[in-house]
Amino acid sequence: MDYVVGLDGGGTKTKVQICDLNGSEVQSTLAGSFNYNSSEKAELRKTLESIMHVICNLPGGIDACKGICMSAAGISNYEAKEFIRFSLIELGFQCDIHIVGDQEAALYGAFAKPEGIVLISGTGSICYGRNQNGKSHRTGGYGHLVDDEGSGYAIGRDILKIAVQSCDKRIKHSVLLELVFEELNCNTVEEIIRFIYQANWNKANIAALSPLLLKALTYGDASAIKIMNRAVDELFLLVNTTVQVLHLKEGNLALLGGILTHYEPLRDLLISKLSKNIPTLKIVSPLHDSATGAALIALKRYAMLHKSCE
Repeated sequence: MDYVVGLDGGGTKTKVQICDLNGSEVQSTLAGSFNYNSSEKAELRKTLESIMHVICNLPGGIDACKGICMSAAGISNYEAKEFIRFSLIELGFQCDIHIVGDQEAALYGAFAKPEGIVLISGTGSICYGRNQNGKSHRTGGYGHLVDDEGSGYAIGRDILKIAVQSCDKRIKHSVLLELVFEELNCNTVEEIIRFIYQANWNKANIAALSPLLLKALTYGDASAIKIMNRAVDELFLLVNTTVQVLHLKEGNLALLGGILTHYEPLRDLLISKLSKNIPTLKIVSPLHDSATGAALIALKRYAMLHKSCE
């Protein structure tokens, strides 16, 4: 059995989608996190090795793999692409290896073709679109130190900001302070700071605090509402800019990522703002996830390469 592999690396996990040459699913699984800009190379290598183990146990093993497409955050860095390519070759892959940004695989997965707009808000955030003329544009997604507004990380960061400001009386008391204390199992702002700056904490740990927003919203907490409104404004700006650049006011938009999938109050508010300001933009459900999108890209590349060899 011949097959292709789609990989979607994220800040918390890597999705693996394996399809036969007809595009039918063979197997899907999860592996460790994969972000070149925020993970140690040894950790990235371990993730690739675990994926290799899965593939080797398939009928035909690694020799039956006809193409791999990997999408991941942080691969705009040339060194990241070289690391991935070299690591896969070193592990024994001799097939076509294609590496794309996570937004490209998300777009292909959402629409089963590279046309439309995807807005992703998970640990990070990014918007990416491509029009009928093949012109593409990206807004956001430049990393948590300078960007990723409207993401789980940004929400978690803002929650922590409100917690410490509430504690030292800079702002009116917010229920987020008690929620942070409870989540971190601590009682003082000094303990919060120790948690934030300990060596083994990263942006995923900060993003993991974002569900506290939903709890605070049930109390009608003013600071929580402010955080949500800010996130919605930032996400709207990502979409609106992409729409204007690509002239896609009448295009299709898919909302992806954990924040836009599970945070219903935020999602509903964003949809309302989009509908009011860009009424001709159609919000649709994605057909597939990013891992499947990567697999479809690998399949398309295999078909093109195979045809060129005939």
